[in-house]
Formats: sequence, C-alpha cells, structure tokens
Amino acid sequence: MSGLRETKKAATRTALTRAAAELALDHGPEGLIIAEIAARAGVSARTFHNYFASREEALLGFLSDQISNLIDQLDELPEQMRLVEAVEHLVVEHLRTGEDELDSFGSLFRISEIIGALSPTPQHPNAGAIVVPLLPAVHPRAPELDEFEACVAINTIATTVRVALDWYYRLPEPRDIEVGAQLVRRACRMVRLDG
Repeated sequence: MSGLRETKKAATRTALTRAAAELALDHGPEGLIIAEIAARAGVSARTFHNYFASREEALLGFLSDQISNLIDQLDELPEQMRLVEAVEHLVVEHLRTGEDELDSFGSLFRISEIIGALSPTPQHPNAGAIVVPLLPAVHPRAPELDEFEACVAINTIATTVRVALDWYYRLPEPRDIEVGAQLVRRACRMVRLDG
C-alpha cells in the first residue's frame, strides 16, 4: 500500500511542479500564484503547501526534474562524446523531435530567468544550485576538469545554447528546424572544450 501512496505523492508533486512551470511560462512571474498552481494541478492550496513552501520552490522542483532527465539522456550517449558535443547532440535532437514546449531547453532557460526574477535575494532558493547535480555527469566527458572548471563549463555551455536558441526562436514562423540545429552547432563550435 505504501508503494501506491508514494506513487500518488510523486504524481501530485510532478503535477504541481509542471503546473507552476506552465503558469510561469504563460503569465510570467506575476502570474505565478499558489492558488492558481494548485487549481491547475487539481489540488487545494493546502496540498500545495504540503509539498512546497513557496512558488519558487515548486519551480526549482521543476528545474530539478528537468536536470535529472537531462542527466539520464546524457548517460545514454556514448561516454567518448565530449561534453559540448553531447549537449549539442541533445539540443539538436530535441529540436528535431518536436519536444513538448514545457520540456524544451528554451523553457528550461526561461524558467531559470523567472526564478531569478522571483528570488533576487540570497535568502531565497537559488537556481544556480541546480548545476551541482550535473557535476557527476560532466566528469566522464571531461575528466581533466576540477569542480570549479566543470561549473564554468556547464554555465558556458548553457549560455551558448541559450544564445543559439534565442536567435532561433526570434526567427519568423514557420521556423526551419535545420536552421535552429545549425545555430546550435555554430554556437557549440565556439566553445569546444578539447583541452
């Protein structure tokens, strides 16, 4: 019975984090209201507070889940692919497979920015802390990097991909996915970490 309970709790938590992310993307930081998050997830505001202390925490939960998915995807790629190459591959594949917008790299970056807008002070949760779970995934692809250098590499690659995707999403509709893939490749070529 506890297995079913844990499954239900995990599903509720996921529904809340995804509802928070959807509202943040649809309405920005000002539209992120706990009662709205709970309603979109089909639960009460009290239930929301059983899982999260704040709306920022719910968004960080979403980011954490997305980072876990990213790590799983990185782990599935051949270990000999360097870090930039592996991330480039994932981003291009996401563009080509028509990823769900909520689960896109673009959404991941926008949610990070929204968290920054909601939490400008040090006592609030920090989206930068999301980098730490990525560190073990970096080591097999860049064993020469220490922890500091790995953090720099992660942030550099993330910024590089963000710039490429920003350029792509600014293009008029309908956008050619291959143009997006080419922008990602060009951007990643600029930051190869080959030694």
